[in-house]
Order: sequence, then structure tokens, then C-alpha cells
Amino acid sequence: MEPNDSERERGGAGVRVDERPPPERATPSRRAILAGAAGVAVAGCLDDGTGEPDADGADGTDELTDDGSAGPPFEIATIDAPGSEAGTTTVPREGTVFLVNFTRTACPTSEGMVSTIRDARDRLAETDELDDGAVSVEFLSVTDPTRGLDPTDEELASWWDEHDGDWPIGVDGDGVMNRHYDVSGFPTTVAIDGAGTVHWRSSRGTAASNVVTGVREAVEAETAGGADDESNGGPDEPNTGDVEDDGSADADSGGDTT
Repeated sequence: MEPNDSERERGGAGVRVDERPPPERATPSRRAILAGAAGVAVAGCLDDGTGEPDADGADGTDELTDDGSAGPPFEIATIDAPGSEAGTTTVPREGTVFLVNFTRTACPTSEGMVSTIRDARDRLAETDELDDGAVSVEFLSVTDPTRGLDPTDEELASWWDEHDGDWPIGVDGDGVMNRHYDVSGFPTTVAIDGAGTVHWRSSRGTAASNVVTGVREAVEAETAGGADDESNGGPDEPNTGDVEDDGSADADSGGDTT
């Protein structure tokens, strides 16, 4: 699909990036309220949530995994919470498309994105697109404790329950996965294939229809055998591009953001 006037090419082979906020549906009185909160809702959440450099002094450099690399696969520790079991999950995984939502507590846009992702997952389930026998689709939300906020597992589970999350949520303990996918703010959401290649990316809140599109892009690529390695979503060559958008937005799409 050709990008429309509100979309622009940012490079990165085969990747669609959602940078357009959902159309505003606020009433005049609500617009007045939103104007006062624009600094938070529009920009999402950066660094430690204060707009200042990370509280722990993290410099964003890549740490090495046990095999001497900073690349995938990543082992993410999941917690005991609604839809999530304590343990670990490996990302990426052959034959599996992941919708990875990099999130944080105390971030209104991240909180709103939970309901958007839930809506998208429900739509894919209704059309039997979560597992076609060849490719399965998994959803994972991930926090990064190296960047200011470090809730306990119990606090994170309580936050997850409060916002009706019902899929696995885990902790990227050393922040390596966040840095590999060039996460500079929250929420950031990516759809990746079994090799970890990014096929869709949103760097703030978006509509459920866009999430569905992103998952379908990654499923199509995984079914075809995956994309080439030139677009790996890593820190050396961040994936950017355009997102396919049907122009609609959901009432619970996580707020008006940029």
C-alpha cells in the first residue's frame, strides 16, 4: 500500500512505522482538558518519566550476552500476573510472531496502550489468526528496570491487573532487548518474525487496527520464510518506515499521542 500524505518514508527495508496519532474524537470541553496534559499524553514517556536522563545513569550502550553478542535471542523473565506465568520466554522464536510492547508503569500512554493491544488480540482471535498451524502469534509486554522505574514483581502484577492486561508480561533485566530494538520512549511496540526482524513499529499509542495490521505483516513474512537480515531492528540500523492505517481510531486507543 502506498503511504498517504500523513505518512513518510524513514528507511528500513520492509518495515512499517506508525507515527500518526489516532484522529481526535474529543468534545470541546475534553479538548480543553487535554490541552493541559498535552506535555504528557502527546509525547509519551521518556527516560525515567521525568524527562531527565536516566536516574541510574544508564548510557544506552549495548551489554553483551553470554555468547559475546548483544543480539537475539533474548531470555525475558516473566512474572506471575493475569495471563502471565512466572518463568522465562525466549524472543524471538522460529515459527512464532511476537507483538512486543515495551512499556512502563506510571506512564499514561503505556497504560492506555494495554487496552488497545487487548482489543487487537481479541480481533485476531475472532478471525483465528493467532495460530494457523504454521505460524503462531504471541503477545508480550516488557519493562526495563535500568531506566528509572523498577517496580517489584508484586507491584508490576498489581499494575497489570489494574489495567486489565491478560497476556505475558516480563522484565528485561539488563535492558539489552530494549536497546537492541532502539526503544527511546514508552510505549514502543514492535511486530517481529521468528528471526527477530521488525515488520511494524509504533513509538507511542496507536489504534488497535494498526496493531492488527502490524501483526499480519509479520505473519506474512514468517510464513514466507522471514525477511532478509538487512532489517533487524537492532541498534546499528534502527527500523523505520511507514505504517498502513485505515484512518480509524478506537475509543480506547491510549490517548492522543505523537
